[in-house]
Amino acid sequence: MDIHHKTPQAVAAQLDVSSSTLRRWSDEFAEFLSDGVNSSSDKTYRRYTEQDIDCLLTVKTQMADGLTYEQVRQQLREQLDIPSKMALVPNEEAASAIMHYISETVENLHQGQISVLNSQAANRELMGVVIQDNFNLKEENNRLRERMLELERQLGELRREDVARREAMRQEMEMKLMEIREVVARGQQVTVLQSRSGCLGSLFGSGQDQVVSPMDSYSSYMPPPSSPMPPRPYPRPSGPPE
Repeated sequence: MDIHHKTPQAVAAQLDVSSSTLRRWSDEFAEFLSDGVNSSSDKTYRRYTEQDIDCLLTVKTQMADGLTYEQVRQQLREQLDIPSKMALVPNEEAASAIMHYISETVENLHQGQISVLNSQAANRELMGVVIQDNFNLKEENNRLRERMLELERQLGELRREDVARREAMRQEMEMKLMEIREVVARGQQVTVLQSRSGCLGSLFGSGQDQVVSPMDSYSSYMPPPSSPMPPRPYPRPSGPPE
C-alpha cells in the first residue's frame, strides 16, 4: 500500500467524524475525490490521498456553517474552476476573474454580516420588551402588596372594634345583672299606681299614688283578727267510773 494513502479509519480519526459520516461524504462528494475512493467496490478498502483529506476538511467546515450538500458542491465547483480559468485565459482576464470571485465572496460575507446585525437588533428589541414587561410586573406586584397590607390593616381595625363592642356589651350585661341582684336582695319598694275607683280605690286609697313595701301590700289583704271562740265541750266516753 502506498504510504501516501490512508485508510477510512485513519481519515475519520483525523477529521474527527464517525465512519458513517465519512462514508456519506465520500458518496455525496465523490466527483471531487480521487479514484482510490471511488474505484473500490468495498467501501472498507477505500484509500484517501492528502488532497482528498483537504477536500473533506473543506466539506466539514462548510457543513458546520450550515450549508447544504448542494451548496457545498457549488462551492467546491467554483474553487476547482478558478485554477482552470487562470490557466486558459490571459493574466488580465485571470485577475478579473479572481477579483470577481473575491467581490462575490465579500458581498456574501457582507450580506451575512447584515443578517447577523439585523438578528442582533431584533434580539435587542425583544430584550427591551422583556425588560419593560418585567418592570411593569414589578410595579403591579408592589401595588398588589400595598393593597394587601391596607386590607390587612382594615381587617385588624374591624377585629379590634368587634372585640371592643363585645367587651362593652359584656360589661353592660354584667351591670344589668348586678342591678337585678341588688333589687332582689334589698326588696326594693314597688310603686303601685292607684288610678281606679271602686273597691280597689277604697282599698288602696282615693286614687293617689301610694308607695308600699311588698310586706305591707300582703298584710293589707289579711282579715282583722277575731275574738277567740270558747272551747267546745266534748261528751265523755262511757266506761267504768273513776
